[in-house]
Amino acid sequence: MTATSGADQVPVPERRMLLQACVNGARDAVGHPWLSADASVVADDAARAVAAGAHEVHVHPKDATGRDSLAADDVARWVRAVRSASPGVPVGVTTGAWAEPDVERRLAAIETWTELPDHASVNWHEAGADEVAALLLKRGVAVEAGLWDAAGFEVW
Repeated sequence: MTATSGADQVPVPERRMLLQACVNGARDAVGHPWLSADASVVADDAARAVAAGAHEVHVHPKDATGRDSLAADDVARWVRAVRSASPGVPVGVTTGAWAEPDVERRLAAIETWTELPDHASVNWHEAGADEVAALLLKRGVAVEAGLWDAAGFEVW
C-alpha cells in the first residue's frame, strides 16, 4: 500500500514502525525503586511491554550488585530470562562503555558470551565502537547503532 504526498501526489511507500522496549536502562538498580537487579523481574516487565505492543526488547544485564555487566554469566542469565518470558521476541543487550570502560576488556567479555543476544547496541561515540561491532557481527549478533549525538553519527 502506498500513500500520496504533496501537490504533485508523489507515491510514498508505506513505512513500518519497530517498537523496542528498553525495560531497565543503564542506571544502577539501587538508583530507582522500580529498577531491579533480578533478571526475572525485568523479564516480566519485558513481557508486559511485548503484550502492550513492543516488537523487541533491549535490556541492560546487571550483576548481583545491580550494576550493568558484560560478564558472560550475567548476559546469559538476563537473555535467558527475557526469552523465557517472551518467546520468539528478539532480545538485545548493551555494550556500553560504562559497563566496561577498557576496550580490550570489553571485547574479551563479549568474546566469552555463551548465550548470544539477537542484537547488541554499540555506541559510536565510545572508543572501540568499530571493534565491538566487528566482534558482535563475527559472533552472529546483529548490531544496533547507538548514535547519541552528531559526533557519534559522524564516526558511524
